[in-house]
Amino acid sequence: MTLDHSQDARSADVVFFDVGSTLLHPEPNVPEMFAQVARQQGYSLSVRDVEPGWAEADAFYEREYLRDGDFWCAHDRAIQIYLDMYELMARTIGIEDGARDLALAINEAYADPANWAVYSDVRATLDGLKRRGFELGVISNWDAKLENLLRGVRLLPYFDEVLSSAAVGCRKPDGAIFELACERMGVRPARAVHVGDNPEADGEGAHDAGIRPVIIDRTDHLENCPYERVNMLTDLVSLL
Repeated sequence: MTLDHSQDARSADVVFFDVGSTLLHPEPNVPEMFAQVARQQGYSLSVRDVEPGWAEADAFYEREYLRDGDFWCAHDRAIQIYLDMYELMARTIGIEDGARDLALAINEAYADPANWAVYSDVRATLDGLKRRGFELGVISNWDAKLENLLRGVRLLPYFDEVLSSAAVGCRKPDGAIFELACERMGVRPARAVHVGDNPEADGEGAHDAGIRPVIIDRTDHLENCPYERVNMLTDLVSLL
């Protein structure tokens, strides 16, 4: 689409959104899901039993992301990182022989939109932006089934374009994914805003591509973030 700015006094025409920790969160969370699936497979585990494994898996992800975050650029590799995390969780808490089966079952559970929740401020925000005439899109480091997930949680109709890193072969903070998103939406970067929770991937990536970044900081722990912050997505409607 090509947008006509001649009668538009706003500073932007398009608002892009990250997905994880911005629009959606897993429900149940990973330790709860792990314990639930493990019990279904005959293990007697509580969430407290699982939490040390989650700490190890989370640290593993951070190390791998810093070493080579390009696993987000291909569907199979994006899935594999989570399988590796869940398997590590199992082995950390003493499950060896069944670790891979548990990992596969947890990953399958999270492929179901029923196990994801939309933050309470999301629909009102998207409705408000739509009413004001903004076009909306998604730019997210995610596997290639992101559209299916957004459809399942009934958010897909809000968005004109959905770019998952695994589907397009590049990831945030690489400027290429932001440039591709702008190209698909027919908007100049200077007329776009990107909203996400990660100051590096979402903030730095958008800024370097010439897009205005806004960071959603629901827990107010990113006080040193150099970009605009909001604590509720609904704040965007007046901010923009």
